[in-house]
Amino acid sequence: MIIPIVINQISSGNKSILKTEFERGRIPLKRDITGHKLKKGYESIDHTIPKSKGGKSNLYNYSLMDTIANNKRGNKPLKPFIDLESLVEYISVMLDVKTPDLDGVDYVRKWLKTLLKAFKENK
Repeated sequence: MIIPIVINQISSGNKSILKTEFERGRIPLKRDITGHKLKKGYESIDHTIPKSKGGKSNLYNYSLMDTIANNKRGNKPLKPFIDLESLVEYISVMLDVKTPDLDGVDYVRKWLKTLLKAFKENK
């Protein structure tokens, strides 16, 4: 029997919306930005720029990530963990998301700014 690792989720309005919409089937992602398969119950919220390195707790600093991949990354720089094909797929899928609580175009536009900052600052 496989027991999923549970990550303590700090509740802050937008933080859980990615997870909630994914679990409701409204975000049809197959893989996270590292290339790991995303499955309901095994997804977590990754801070693009880790909080320990000045990252904010808001929607535009979050991405959906496999729990094990997120634990492996910890607060290390994100760039070495990125799978380019999966990153492009993540962006493509998220651009098509439009729910009452999440505008995928707005999310991608603002999240990409954070991602580029993380790359530039090696966070």
